[in-house]
Amino acid sequence: MKIVCTGGGTMGSVSPLIGICEELKMQDENLEVLWVGTKNGPEKDFLRKYSFTYKTVIVGKRRQYFSMLNIFAPLLVFLGMIQSIFMIRKFEPQVVLTAGSFVSVPVAYAAKFLKIPVIVHQQDLEKGLANKLMTKLATKITISVDESKKDFPADKVVLTSNPSRKDLFSGNKERGLKYFKLDPGLPTILIYGGGQGAVKINEMILKKIDLLTEKYQIIHLTGKGKKISPRFPARFEGDQLTKINSRYRDFEFLNKEIFDAYAVADLVVSRAGFSSLTELSSLGKAALVIPLLGHQELNAQYFAKQNAVRVLSQENLTENSLFQTIDSMMQNPGDLANLSRNISQIIDKDAAKKYVEVIKEVVNVKKEQ
Repeated sequence: MKIVCTGGGTMGSVSPLIGICEELKMQDENLEVLWVGTKNGPEKDFLRKYSFTYKTVIVGKRRQYFSMLNIFAPLLVFLGMIQSIFMIRKFEPQVVLTAGSFVSVPVAYAAKFLKIPVIVHQQDLEKGLANKLMTKLATKITISVDESKKDFPADKVVLTSNPSRKDLFSGNKERGLKYFKLDPGLPTILIYGGGQGAVKINEMILKKIDLLTEKYQIIHLTGKGKKISPRFPARFEGDQLTKINSRYRDFEFLNKEIFDAYAVADLVVSRAGFSSLTELSSLGKAALVIPLLGHQELNAQYFAKQNAVRVLSQENLTENSLFQTIDSMMQNPGDLANLSRNISQIIDKDAAKKYVEVIKEVVNVKKEQ
């Protein structure tokens, strides 16, 4: 089988498609994948380890606020579509898969023009603008949660849950303790703010790192160029600085090491993108989520209603509220165990298999036409 996957700009639209490709590869060793992504997005480097052909197209992003750049968006989408038509026609895929992002829009239009089926995946609780633009083009629309059915045509929508990458489950606690040079007798907290980092979370951690490292050890993914450890010597000294440095590890980004970081973590602090929540659910990790304003708030509310995460709103985020919430959760092992159990029940572990069944149905229908 030959497929086109398209998504990028952030890792949110990439992760579920990787899980789907892995499942397809298990069923078809001759699978060929053309990935159409962004020129400078994080997915370009991340996808190097997979045997995909990677191409880029012109992206026309329509901003949901006033910007002169919106005037040029339709033209850029059109130019991207022309590029995509030549690209897709040369590759000759049987289906195009997308999980959102604006780079997918011209590719989906090109596929529709060439009469190639398009499957759109909706992760978040809120329907994104890119998926709104692709709804009419889609042959099928897969969704992560039942609540999203109301947002799409009934004859197109299929509930699959949200696929996870298989290497997500490759983490090893002992290896992680060794790699991160951690004390096996101390509780561990993993903190990250998404593919681009989270400046506000980083600042709050900086202000309370002395109190956090009194009791806990920290693995912190700060985002590119946002590490906070170089600022420690200006704020702390002597034995206090020594203790902080012995119990704090910050990284701009982790590759496969993130799976070991998950394995050692007793608590994860993160934003509330649906891909992140899917990984936490798949691994059954207790989590404190700090949603960005907008669609992440709906994601967080959905999980919180099922007592699967604790939520700290962006409006209430201060160094004191963050420290107090983390400390309260860590001092209550029973609460962490309940969160772990509840979050593990939200995402269907067979999501990738269900999605592949949708692909087969769509491709077979196309063959019969």
